[in-house]
Amino acid sequence: MLCKIGKLMQDHLENQNFDDVTALSPILSRLKDLQRRREAVEREVSEIEAALSHTNGIQTQQRLAELLPHNADEEQVDPGRARPQTLCIRIEWQANKRPHGPEEICEHTAAATMAFFIGRIIQEFGDQAIKKLESIRINRGPLISKTPAKDFINQAQGRLYGNKRIRGTEYYLLTHSSTAQKCDDIKRICRVLGLAPGSVHVEQLDRQNVYL
Repeated sequence: MLCKIGKLMQDHLENQNFDDVTALSPILSRLKDLQRRREAVEREVSEIEAALSHTNGIQTQQRLAELLPHNADEEQVDPGRARPQTLCIRIEWQANKRPHGPEEICEHTAAATMAFFIGRIIQEFGDQAIKKLESIRINRGPLISKTPAKDFINQAQGRLYGNKRIRGTEYYLLTHSSTAQKCDDIKRICRVLGLAPGSVHVEQLDRQNVYL
């Protein structure tokens, strides 16, 4: 469908039918939003399938950490927020000597966006990045861990803090914080990793403005 509309717009441009191009533009934008939402759902389903197929020797709390959504924890730590928010992260890879064009990451929740971002960082920079990420501690514990049931536990309440599996790794990301705090944490992560100044832009957005 995207290709069909793109071809129609190209034909209209060649024929200078600018009104038709203007009419098609919001349809193209909505289709792109729907495609992004579908991809987000597919990623979540893949995470659940992976969790279900690798349960041997994993504690019950850790399995729940994989399978249950944690955006409820985000809401609890930011009760005054008017609308649910997410993050949009834009990475200029070439500024960091990687052979890619700019990449934008914007998932349905701030936690999912941050986890996807950390996954991409690990994918690009490997063990060197992991060692630096393991050294980072945020307000409730280590930033990443292979044992969330041990490291991400609220001792007073006896339950797990919100966390998400970092796709493609054995690590989990601690996500129990407000969207604003995640913004600050991402900026700090970029500094610790030594990413080029200004090469990662992070922005808070209302979810309803991203996923219509």
